Amino acid sequence: MSESTLQKIGVRVQELRKRQGLSKTDFALMVGISRPYLSQIENGSANVTIKMLERVARGLDVPMVELLK
Repeated sequence: MSESTLQKIGVRVQELRKRQGLSKTDFALMVGISRPYLSQIENGSANVTIKMLERVARGLDVPMVELLK
């Protein structure tokens, strides 16, 4: 994925997580990833897989496509 796409996804993940009132620590535990990895996703520096996007979307209770908006 391009850097701009990864950054866009990261911003959206952070926005949705905050909207649900979840801390990075709590959300990372929910999804089964480390807090530093969640930070990398949110700042666009992690080259996330489709499987990871599915896990994150499930944790946020949104369709995966919602992360791409």
